[in-house]
Formats: sequence, C-alpha cells, structure tokens
Amino acid sequence: MTLQAVLRSLAALLALAALAGCGTSAPPQPSGQQRAYDPLLHGVPLSQIEANQDLCYFALGQGPLTIERMVDRPLSAGCGHPGAVQVSGGGRLDYNQPFVATCKLAAAVAIWQESVAGPAAMRHFGQPLARVEHWGTYSCRNRNSRQAGPRSEHATANAIDIAAFHLADGTRITVEGDWGGWGEKGAFLSEIHAGGCRIFNGVLGPAANAAHRDHFHFDMGRWRFCD
Repeated sequence: MTLQAVLRSLAALLALAALAGCGTSAPPQPSGQQRAYDPLLHGVPLSQIEANQDLCYFALGQGPLTIERMVDRPLSAGCGHPGAVQVSGGGRLDYNQPFVATCKLAAAVAIWQESVAGPAAMRHFGQPLARVEHWGTYSCRNRNSRQAGPRSEHATANAIDIAAFHLADGTRITVEGDWGGWGEKGAFLSEIHAGGCRIFNGVLGPAANAAHRDHFHFDMGRWRFCD
C-alpha cells in the first residue's frame, strides 16, 4: 500500500470517530447494521419503529410511558423536534421531570425501562425501581457543548442524559458516585449501561470520557457506539 493510501485510510477512520461525537473511542457504525437483536415494544420491532413514525406512535401509545404528541418545532440551523412527544411519566415508575423526545427515542426508553432497568433493580436489590433522574433531552447545541462542530443528538430531542435512580425504599443510586463500585449499586449501573447498548444506537458513560463521568448518554442517532 502506498503512503497516500495509508493516509487516506487513516483520515477516513478519524472522520468516522468524529461523527460518533461525545468522545467515544470505538469507531461508530451505521445504526441499521450493528444491533445484535431487535428489541420489541408491544410486539413491534424497534427497527420498524425507527423506520415508521405512525407505527412508532401506535406502539408507544400502548404504554408504559405517558405521552402526548407535541406541536412540531421545525428544524432550523440543525435544531428542532418535528414529530416529537412529551413524556410525563413512566407508568410504574416516575421521571423527575417531563421530557420531549423523538418518538423513536421515547420508544427505546420504554423498552430499556421495562426490559433492562426495572428487572435489574429487582435482581440486585429485590425491590422495584421507583424513579429515574434525567438531565434533559432537547438542547440546541453542538456535541459536548463545543462552540464549533456537528450538532448533538440533543439538538433534535433524540438523546437523553440519565444521572440517578431511586428504589422503592428511597435508596438513591448515582452514576457519579456509584459507577465502578464493587457492591450491588455498581453492578446495577454496569448492567443497565450494557443493556442500553443493546437497545439505543448511541450509549456513553463514565468509561467514555470525563464529560460523561456523572451520567449515561442514550441516543437514537444514525451511528451506533457503546462506551
């Protein structure tokens, strides 16, 4: 291989890494090619939910999230949320505040809540998960809040940042304080992070970089990565 060919290959790899955003160290892959299995929401595969907005609304409307269709906020300068929903509750568990999300992100949150986070709480603590603390979804900004660069998935309400969890007895588990610990709290966080990688397209946590030392970033963007 010539030197020019090597340089072209290296440039391509660096470009892919930049597309992943948020500091992931693994080269991203197109979302449709990497999911090992297709999670279901009320019998509807997530891949079909991603591809069909009407089907997404239908599946999401069966629960467990309490949703309301939002008035479109048309895209402008890479920001906006056309076709979004507002999530005001999680059924058997609460969220600290309502959030706006693309339909496919809300669907992925519903699947993760029911098939990953809830069962993990019962397995590690023997009690239900009662509340999830998130730091928001929609924010018109670039990746990692940089002055320049591509827009974040948050700019289209296609990402959510989750920082803490409350069990039924009031026990609080935080990403910042409990990630990497040897006890059940650390094991719980590790499990729900790994489970998120099977559902969301993009997942970042404390192992990714310092910017994510205190929360999990979950998104349904074009690129698949898990860190």
